[in-house]
Amino acid sequence: ISLVVTMFRFAMALLWLLAVPAIAAKKNQSDGDDSAMLFFLLAMLSCLLLPWTLAVLWYFLFPGHAEVAKAFPTTIEGSRVRLCSTQAMQERREADMRRLKSRHISAGFASRLVLLVLLWCWLLYIVVQVRQVLATSALYQNFDPYAILEVGGTSSSSQIKKAFHKLSLKYHPDKNPDTAAAEKFILIKKAYDALTDPVAKRNYRLYGNPDGPTRVELSVALPSVDKEKQGLVLVLFLLLFVIGVPLTLLYCMQSTSIDQNGLPRITNEVLQNGLGDTMDVRAVQELLLRASAGETKARDDHADLRKQLSAAGATFVRKRPEDAEDEARLQQAEALFWAHLLRRTDLLEIDLLEPALMHWEMTCKALLQLAAKKGFSQTLHSTLDVFRGLVQAIEPSGKGAGALLQIPHFTSEQVRMWQKRNKKYATFPTFLSMPSQERSTALSTEELGLTGNQRADIEEFVACAPQMQIQASRVFVQGEEEICIGDVATLELRLLRANLPEGEAIGSAHTPHFPSAQVREAWWVTFRLPGRGKSGVSVCSRIADGSREFVAHIRFRVPLAGKCRLRLTLSCEAYAGLEMEEVVDYVAKQATVHHVSDDSGESGSEDFED
Repeated sequence: ISLVVTMFRFAMALLWLLAVPAIAAKKNQSDGDDSAMLFFLLAMLSCLLLPWTLAVLWYFLFPGHAEVAKAFPTTIEGSRVRLCSTQAMQERREADMRRLKSRHISAGFASRLVLLVLLWCWLLYIVVQVRQVLATSALYQNFDPYAILEVGGTSSSSQIKKAFHKLSLKYHPDKNPDTAAAEKFILIKKAYDALTDPVAKRNYRLYGNPDGPTRVELSVALPSVDKEKQGLVLVLFLLLFVIGVPLTLLYCMQSTSIDQNGLPRITNEVLQNGLGDTMDVRAVQELLLRASAGETKARDDHADLRKQLSAAGATFVRKRPEDAEDEARLQQAEALFWAHLLRRTDLLEIDLLEPALMHWEMTCKALLQLAAKKGFSQTLHSTLDVFRGLVQAIEPSGKGAGALLQIPHFTSEQVRMWQKRNKKYATFPTFLSMPSQERSTALSTEELGLTGNQRADIEEFVACAPQMQIQASRVFVQGEEEICIGDVATLELRLLRANLPEGEAIGSAHTPHFPSAQVREAWWVTFRLPGRGKSGVSVCSRIADGSREFVAHIRFRVPLAGKCRLRLTLSCEAYAGLEMEEVVDYVAKQATVHHVSDDSGESGSEDFED
């Protein structure tokens, strides 16, 4: 719809602003000529139908081409993108590509196709009419009555009359049924009048046409309007295009119930009202489910499922909504949520779970942006725990053993066995940094029961899982040698993905339990600015660069003077257990201003107080 609206606006702008000049056909002063109207309609429909048709053909010939290139880019700034090639992720990507390349013929799209076909039929009809106009113009071009009657310029009246009767018998419609013969007879009659009728003869001598004076003008190919109606047409044009079209577009943009982040407006309102600055994982989880409960279909068959999930460790919301319908939707959302985290999807219908997971992902992203905008670092980290739990199918607060469940083919039992036998590599970061040969030997034990293909998947996962390193960090003010209180300083971080070789960039994260293979490996940097007591403001910034080595810049205003220290926390958005900390020191000086201190003109300086 937006594409059609854009093309229509382009066509109207081209027509009304550039005015599409066209040479109108010869217009007889006594007989009206509607050829200008045909040229106007032809230009308007061509500007509208050509790009519209090309867009439809591109959609049918190359469905999802742009969407696939955006979701799974092959290069990032000249570096080849490395995608995790485990069996599960390959299947996820293939499913996503099939979905992006599928041709969705909705009712609205079908109706627009019907409209497109009808407009093309109208365009073809106008083309036929224009061809007839051009053929008629060519027929009367270079009008010469003597040549038409096939007589000489010095022929007498009797010779002219004799030639006219001879040609009339040949081309008269009663004698010759051909349509071209009728047009030829009209031309012969005009030629005869131009040589015999006094008025027609005078017109031909003065204007070169027996019908009187004609004019060829360069004009705008718009419909002609009577002078009495020009004021009304101008008023209608102003009301329709100058006032009506902008107001209609504004109404369409404001009347939608979906905001720019893709969430329903009511969901964003719940997030805005429920967001706090010190929310823990449990509070974020409750807010997420309450905000998204309206998008979950309520069912009556989840009581037994909730009992099984409670026995497995699920913690449900104790404070229930007063509305019975909201209660049923919240219970359904909780059941889906915990069945996914505990990897008990065998108890669910996939058609219910996948839409809910995609909606929760969008809601978590909106909550992350909202917490970052308001500087709620604790709430942001709790939301990150929930987000990682969704995309990796692990409990949000799970650390250590829970983080090891992100490894392909690892179950809870295998995680316990691994931690028991490999205490040195019992955490997720140490598992990733474990020497390859030693890890391969440890994974080959009979107790773990991993097949050769499963061990190959684990090695592929380790090669793609992030091993981020902070190479350097500093605080500076652009274009200045010193940092002063009140300046806009820049925190510079030089980061390196040590797991990637030169010339490679990272693609999507490894999320085999999530219905989409398009989860990005982004990072969040959070730190609290120096302040008196606990009055410091938190700064939260998202880094989405997928390059192997890159520099991140985060700007903030220097709040205090003196020796300051920033304690940075770098957290991965897609993987749990990969938090890093860094300390950055800088010195900020007092800002000074020079002014006249007294009437004698002596100058001095004054330091700003903290």
